[in-house]
Amino acid sequence: MAAGARLVRGVASRIGGGRRLLSRCAASKPQATTLKDDNCTAFLRWLQRKAGTQVSSVLDVATSTFGRSLFALEPIQEGDCILEVPYGVQLTQDKLPQEVCMLLDNLVGDTAKVAVLLMMEQNLGHASGWEPYIKSLPCKDQMHNVMFWDLNELQMVRNSSVYNEAIEQREQIKKEFSAVTPVHSLSPSLPDFMVMHWWASPALFYLCVIEIAIFMPRAVSSRAWRTSKGVSLIPFADFLNHDGHSNSILLYDEKKAVSEVIADRNYAVGEQVMIRYGKHSNAVLALNFGFTLSRNIYDQVQTWVDMPDEDLFYMEKLDTWLRHHGPKSEDMFSCNYTKASFVIKEVKFCRGKAVGVPQILRAFFRVFYATSLEELEEMSTEAARGDGRLARRPLENREREIHAHSMLLLHLDNEIQGYFTAIEQLKIANDTASRSVQPFRKQMAKDLLVGELRVLQSSRAWIAIYCETLSIS
Repeated sequence: MAAGARLVRGVASRIGGGRRLLSRCAASKPQATTLKDDNCTAFLRWLQRKAGTQVSSVLDVATSTFGRSLFALEPIQEGDCILEVPYGVQLTQDKLPQEVCMLLDNLVGDTAKVAVLLMMEQNLGHASGWEPYIKSLPCKDQMHNVMFWDLNELQMVRNSSVYNEAIEQREQIKKEFSAVTPVHSLSPSLPDFMVMHWWASPALFYLCVIEIAIFMPRAVSSRAWRTSKGVSLIPFADFLNHDGHSNSILLYDEKKAVSEVIADRNYAVGEQVMIRYGKHSNAVLALNFGFTLSRNIYDQVQTWVDMPDEDLFYMEKLDTWLRHHGPKSEDMFSCNYTKASFVIKEVKFCRGKAVGVPQILRAFFRVFYATSLEELEEMSTEAARGDGRLARRPLENREREIHAHSMLLLHLDNEIQGYFTAIEQLKIANDTASRSVQPFRKQMAKDLLVGELRVLQSSRAWIAIYCETLSIS
């Protein structure tokens, strides 16, 4: 269960002692499934010199089918500390020149600042202290984040929330970088061709900046970690690929000022070592890391439900909903007065009980598919007898409860049909536009849609059983 890209991970934290940094067994070699190249060798030599200490004695970087990856050079046991990357080797925003920091402060976020630092170091070429690491980073053509997809490719995932999120993120990055108006102050640190664009035509310069502004932040955010030092590019550690079932994550040891990884299981010589970037759905992996998993246990679906303002009782329903729906954080609920969105997770069984369909989603259908003011008043009374929320218990009136959930079934059926159609189009599309889509991105779209369809189908099945049980009991 591996994949070949990365994103900003969770906050790193200190862990307890009792682990050891292993020593290399000279006879150990990576298996033939990996391929060493000159860049890998140069990178490891540079890293050793830059760190001034041994980063890892049991891991080696080599090229695999997933790109550059880390492999075990000797047997690794669960609980072993397998790498330690000193803070001094990491690229962080505090390494930006002071005059650049002053220019960027309050204009762009941490990720953009690290992207500017990366761009400046890249322009230094051989003079950069991070040249071997910069050379190891993927170029734009090797990155498959949905952010980089063209409009034809985005159409493949139009049924998923990732479609709008990709467009919104792209626009947000453009705004963030276009806010840096006195850009000529950066000209000594910018690439020569950009400086020429600035003096020839500020408009042309901004087109160039925006293109870099889209790629560089993605190059950073798809590989960086959020540590106590902020957004950090951590050489060597970012070669670790993702396994959604792994319990290994990146940790930060404040006392030793290193980022470290602890093995969560045993590894044999030559086996690829992986960690978990987070409990991310395929939508998050596709948007931020540029890959998907064929079976992702963390898949979920964001569904939008219309709030019909032409309803005679719309304002009363809205008032009832806002008073009794509960905390907005529950199941990532959001509302803009015309639509409400909910996150649905795959229904799973825990101790014989199915869990997964958000209670707050079911409560929404109870309120907005009520047919009279009397029903709304009774809902408020029932909510007051509990904790004030409509999401906790079914309606006492069984017929109304069945009706609300029948409307939810119709909504899910429409969503499911849309996903079925999109998946079928992926299979049969054979026009010029579809043939231009990269096979890897087409497979990503399929993984994403199939995973979200599975979530919707599991919820639909649960709701159908729920309604049937109510009708016969």
